[in-house]
Amino acid sequence: MDYAAQELKKYSDTAARRSKMGLEGDGADPNSFAAKLKKADEYIASGESCAATDSVGIILRQMGEPTPGEPVTKTVIHNGVSVVVEKDYRKGNSITIGGSSNPNWIHVATSEGTVHIDLNDIDSLMKCLDMFSPEDLNLILRKITEARQAQDALQEIDNMRNTPVESAEEKKEEESDS
Repeated sequence: MDYAAQELKKYSDTAARRSKMGLEGDGADPNSFAAKLKKADEYIASGESCAATDSVGIILRQMGEPTPGEPVTKTVIHNGVSVVVEKDYRKGNSITIGGSSNPNWIHVATSEGTVHIDLNDIDSLMKCLDMFSPEDLNLILRKITEARQAQDALQEIDNMRNTPVESAEEKKEEESDS
């Protein structure tokens, strides 16, 4: 039996047991797979349609519309990480993930808006990868790779610049010691 079937069986058994005991509700953890599946079923039954299939797109759809000068902001805690989603009339959508005391931000244009990622807090991003569509995830990971390669190249250039200076200083010290 696969995971989904096991979770559904566990959920239905719990709901049946609670019903026999005269308890209200299904007793499911609101973040459980079964509870999310139930919400999805309720959404489908409501007749609403949504083109968004990723969490960020769904959050954006649920938010109100911004007006000029008044953006709409929503903060979501996803897997223990603060994700700030903002809809701005002029700037468009932005998604900010995590942040450290010494941020090194990169900005990635995705289908849902600009994603702001702190390269010094990649752990936060890793906890939130499931919020993005595969296409957007590919863009984000490609941009991180490019940024890291650029940082490595700059570090190598700095090392090359410092190496001759150190050698010249060492030669001067050796000549003065002789």
